[in-house]
Amino acid sequence: MKFLIRLFTVSLLGILLTQCFGVSKTFPEKRFFLIETNDTKQLFSPPKPRTFFVRKVFISQRFEGKEFVYRKDNAVYESDFYNGFFIPPSHNFKEEFSKSLIRSGNFEWDTNLHTRVNVTHYIEINLSQLYGDFRSKEPKAVVEFEVVVYEDMNSISSPVFRKTYKQNITIEKKDAEALVIGWNSALNNAFTELNIDLSKQLK
Repeated sequence: MKFLIRLFTVSLLGILLTQCFGVSKTFPEKRFFLIETNDTKQLFSPPKPRTFFVRKVFISQRFEGKEFVYRKDNAVYESDFYNGFFIPPSHNFKEEFSKSLIRSGNFEWDTNLHTRVNVTHYIEINLSQLYGDFRSKEPKAVVEFEVVVYEDMNSISSPVFRKTYKQNITIEKKDAEALVIGWNSALNNAFTELNIDLSKQLK
């Protein structure tokens, strides 16, 4: 009997503490996002008989993790434990980048997917900026990357194209979903510019 009284007292005390001090066991659920682009303009139909292989997507260590990164002040960055990429951002970026090259018609084959096709061009990417700039009342989605395209002549790789693309897209609010929408728009713009450049530079 005494044991039941003590158990009841402890339970009642726990309820009172929860109500009085607002103790809660609920936490925000983790959310996962993917960057997705789809506005690449078709420049060549049929596509150019070129193939490409993405050797590597280098990404700054500041942004290589799955958690989103926000810039809160000039020297202050913050990671978001509850919102992040569904797959590593370098993989996500590579998939969307490769699809844009095929959609544009600048290339006929992605040899990362079709291994029996001979490679005509090799590509390396350096993704240096990928964050939400939350320093002002007008937050921005920031993306910056460099693309280098090589041709192999007599087993020697020679760069034939190199350019850096940067986008700062104003977003509606300081929110993970708004940031992803901004990144999508930024990459649509950057990929469009890139494919126009490639259509003029590659033989």
